[in-house]
Amino acid sequence: MILASLAIVAATAAGWSDINVQPARSARPHANYGLLASLDRPSDRTMETLKRYDLARTYRHNVDLTLASLKKLARQTPNSELVFALAELSWIEARRLDRWRKANAIDRYLDAVSYASDFLFDPQLADPQRIADPRFQLARDLYNGGLEHLIRAAQSNGRIEPDATIKIQVHGREHVLRIALKDSPWTAGDVDKIILCSDLEVTGLSKSRDQYGLGVPLIGVRMTEQTGKGDDRFYPPEMAFPLTAFLVPNSRLHDANADPDAPRECSLMLIDPVRTRSVGPAATAMPVESDLTTPLAYMWSKTDLNRYRWTGLLRPGEALGRANLILIRPFEPKKIPVVMVHGLISSPLAWIPMLDELLRDPVIQQRYQFMLYMYPTGVPVPIAAAGLRESLREAERMYDPDGRDPEFEKMVLIGHSMGGLLSHAMAVDSGDQFWRINSDRRFEEINGPPETLATLKRFMFFKPLPFVRRVVFLATPHRGSEFSRGVVGRVGSSLISEPDTITELLSTLLKENPDAFNQRKFRRMPTSIETLETNSEILQNLLAMQPAPGVFFHSVIGSTRPDGVDKTTDGVVPYRSAHIEGVASELIVRSDHSVQKNPRAILEVRRILWEHIGQAQSPVAQAPESPQAVR
Repeated sequence: MILASLAIVAATAAGWSDINVQPARSARPHANYGLLASLDRPSDRTMETLKRYDLARTYRHNVDLTLASLKKLARQTPNSELVFALAELSWIEARRLDRWRKANAIDRYLDAVSYASDFLFDPQLADPQRIADPRFQLARDLYNGGLEHLIRAAQSNGRIEPDATIKIQVHGREHVLRIALKDSPWTAGDVDKIILCSDLEVTGLSKSRDQYGLGVPLIGVRMTEQTGKGDDRFYPPEMAFPLTAFLVPNSRLHDANADPDAPRECSLMLIDPVRTRSVGPAATAMPVESDLTTPLAYMWSKTDLNRYRWTGLLRPGEALGRANLILIRPFEPKKIPVVMVHGLISSPLAWIPMLDELLRDPVIQQRYQFMLYMYPTGVPVPIAAAGLRESLREAERMYDPDGRDPEFEKMVLIGHSMGGLLSHAMAVDSGDQFWRINSDRRFEEINGPPETLATLKRFMFFKPLPFVRRVVFLATPHRGSEFSRGVVGRVGSSLISEPDTITELLSTLLKENPDAFNQRKFRRMPTSIETLETNSEILQNLLAMQPAPGVFFHSVIGSTRPDGVDKTTDGVVPYRSAHIEGVASELIVRSDHSVQKNPRAILEVRRILWEHIGQAQSPVAQAPESPQAVR
């Protein structure tokens, strides 16, 4: 019963999101591209084109002859009406052949892509008014739908991976499909497999395709070797990342003199949509179609983090070895790191809704890179904070050892609930305030093995990390929570087992220094839940510590009801606990404790990140006033 109650509280305290990834119910690629799902006969515009060139009757009786006639006319006098008709009719014929499971359907899908590409990009067909033409969007869908069919056909002939060459038969001729990864921090060796985003359905997150344009969204998967060396130690076992397939086909209008016996070559570009936002010649460039959500959800669906949050709470000693930063992309110099630290009974999964939204902002994509910190939430706050501090120092040693990257020196920490307390500890000077909770003696007077004293000192004494310049607190209980003192909190705390290393450390110090510590109190450290009590000495002393000069704090506080500020609460943390003086801004949003997935809170984090780089507020970050405006 208590465990069930704890689970219910955890759902609120952790801000857990029910995010699922499953195979798509529909295997029809064209179902994802607007009008293509119902396009099985020529549009009125195309029928008018057929009539104009006296091909309407021919089309009813001989599709191949009609397409050949249109192709000859288009080559003689390139004309957007003719080229669009070729693209549309090629698609319709491809679908008809597909229904009969004819192998030559792929011939027509490639024609649809090629003619659509000509319509969109050929300089001879350029028209300043093209965006207002309804055929423009349909041509984009024809390109994307046809390309998805080509990718599926190519997959049946070989693995799609960078630097590979796949051969497919089209119109009785061999086509060579050359695959290349374009402008990305990922390398060809990072792509162990590729999955089409349309093969998966994501529930629990907003609409996945966040930028419409040209190309087919893919998931690149990198299988990480758990060697603990280099970037690998910061990657999940299956690192998934967004790619977009963009085909550069042979023009169907300008290859009249091509050697009929020579293989036709096409280039399939794997584009990183975080870096590349548009494709095509500058004069006719189009946005890249991108899906950032499905790769993110897929990656976390392959982890055991749902179980880890409970192991990390109840048996933290077993999970301490996994405490670590997690990268979602290769580290990129000259981008500002944003480190997100989850709360009690939670894991990095809690950040998916916020990440999914923030990564849609082009400015944030270009200026920031995100890291997630994973830790067992059952350990005492000083120990968890020491783990975060060491992980950040390790990232500094790996990525900015000489202090020459000015962007690394502008790190932003975002902490939810207990994660906000850990983040706070990265930006303050402890002095001897934690130590004085445990002993009246000076630390230098304590006896014990050097390694034991060094470990204790790491927990109790620390300086602000010089590269942390801004901290955002989300529903952070700076003065504790009544939840910790309730029945569920007390029993939950009793279920947490202290790591053996901590028990041994305290036992050794008590034995070596029998008069230096309170024998009853010092036998164990308070659990994370006990730390969050309203009379917690650890929280009182943390709040009293001096922040480093030039560090900015921001607070985002949840409120479940429109009461006065002194009475409002998010159901776990009351305003009087989440509020601290001296912050650069404070915002109350209508939310329960799951503030990190609240849309208004996400907009506020976006605003803060824009402010951090000296930009005016993003136009997309405007929103109606919340219960209390930014202060």
